[in-house]
Amino acid sequence: MFNLPFLSKASRKPLTKDDNIVALDIGTEMLKSMLFTVDTLGVEISKVSRIEQQQHAMRSGIITNLDTVLENCRLSISSLTEKLATEEYPKNVVMGIAGEYIQGVSIVVNYQREENYEKEVTPKEQEKIIEQIENKIEINGKEDLGQRIGLTNEDIEILHITKTGLEIGGMPVDSLIGYKGRDVKLNYYASFAPKTYVEALRKVASELGMNVLGIVSQPFSVARAFSGSSNRDFSGIFVDIGGGTTDIAIVEKGNVLETKMFAFGGRTFTKEIAKALELDYRIAEQRKVKYSQKELSKELSRDVQKVVYPVARLWMKTLKSAMSYCDDITTFPNQIYLCGGGSLLPEIKEVMLEFPWKKFLPFSVVPKIEFFTPEKLDNIRDDSGELRNIFDITPASLSKFVYDNEIKNK
Repeated sequence: MFNLPFLSKASRKPLTKDDNIVALDIGTEMLKSMLFTVDTLGVEISKVSRIEQQQHAMRSGIITNLDTVLENCRLSISSLTEKLATEEYPKNVVMGIAGEYIQGVSIVVNYQREENYEKEVTPKEQEKIIEQIENKIEINGKEDLGQRIGLTNEDIEILHITKTGLEIGGMPVDSLIGYKGRDVKLNYYASFAPKTYVEALRKVASELGMNVLGIVSQPFSVARAFSGSSNRDFSGIFVDIGGGTTDIAIVEKGNVLETKMFAFGGRTFTKEIAKALELDYRIAEQRKVKYSQKELSKELSRDVQKVVYPVARLWMKTLKSAMSYCDDITTFPNQIYLCGGGSLLPEIKEVMLEFPWKKFLPFSVVPKIEFFTPEKLDNIRDDSGELRNIFDITPASLSKFVYDNEIKNK
């Protein structure tokens, strides 16, 4: 049995490798959930569910109609659990969160051991160092987000503070315990959100009768779920195009340095198709999906392509703008990984290949662009046979977040 370190001590409950857990990605167009367990070897996914959301349920990754979303969640959970015995029913859920007001910051902290630096770090000293730093991050992070979006500290909630790297005496280590040295360097990723957003998700979990293990910044979880992304020789950019938002995560030397989110996703393309071709929204959505899957006739494909290409160019300008605000990046990594249902539109990759990256952004070379497909997920075993799509990466990455906190960071 083991405990979740990202829960407060008061709310921790023992969890076993046989306990079923739900990963819940409440997307703007699609609500996706997965049933999984964790053990020392990784995540084991046993069932996948996808429910199409109504147009009024979400906007830009945020719940706008709680009753509708709750009903979709119940349908999804029911699909996951229909063959489970009562004692196997999941009691815990991990949830993703996205949107323009979700703040993710990478923090590098340099700490000096003034006393006893010639002695080995004890478990008690490591705990004290980390506690001091995390308290400071929580205060400063809330203030920074508050200034940016005009909220007070009381209206902001910390989602998670995740330690992504440690050094002592210039040497990278997994734990400080047992090492000597004065200079300690700690890498963190901290995520904050407006309390109203978080409370809506907690309300969903409460109505489902489930305990919330974590509410996780989706671009962070996506970046950390890629195989090898936490290695110190890995750098890359992850672009997750959902229905309502596009999420960006920039990883350098195994650390998530920056995340950005903007409200431009697949729904914008659907609306333009509906408007230009005079179609009902749902018909336009179906046509867009079939176009992405190359299932339309040549004539219908040409009609959709004429609409989609200029919208994709506008999306590319918005991506460029978001990346230009990544203040801490001096040179961008030269590898871009695409995921999310919106990335299946062929014009997305087309406009990215056409874009003059080196002219407008600090790239040393033109970046390579490839898809983040399920086989590139780290420590995830798919027993369901249903984890086949790049739009399943986000819910799968939430399960990986639980594993990282359960086992890897134990």
